[in-house]
Amino acid sequence: MGYTGGVKREREEEDGSPIAAASQRRGVPPRPAPPPADEPPVLLPFEDSIRFVLAVKREFDGEPVKNLQFLTVMRGFRLGIFGVDGVVSRLQPLFQGHPDLIRDFNAFLPRGYVLRDNQQGGDADA
Repeated sequence: MGYTGGVKREREEEDGSPIAAASQRRGVPPRPAPPPADEPPVLLPFEDSIRFVLAVKREFDGEPVKNLQFLTVMRGFRLGIFGVDGVVSRLQPLFQGHPDLIRDFNAFLPRGYVLRDNQQGGDADA
C-alpha cells in the first residue's frame, strides 16, 4: 500500500475538517463563497482570458507601469486580497480611455458589475 496522506489531507481540507483550520492558520486564503444556486456563473473559455491579458499587454506596451498595475490587480484578486468590487474600483481609472479593454473586461465580470469609460461622451448607463 502506498502513501495516501496527501490525498487524504486534500479531501479533509475540502470537507472543512480540523486540518483545514490548520491550513488557514498558515495563511491560506479562504475560498470565495459560491454564487447563488439560481444564477450559475457564466464562465468564459480559458483562451479568452489569455487573449485579454495579451490585449492589455499590447495596449499598454509603451506603459510598463500600467501593465504591472493590471497584473497586480489580477494577482490580488486571485489571492483573495480583494473581491470583484476591488477589481472594478482599481481597473476603472486604469482602463479609462481604452473602450476596447473596458468592453472586453466587462465580459468577465459577474452580473451587476460593469466598468465604464467616463472619457467617452454620451449616456453613462449605456
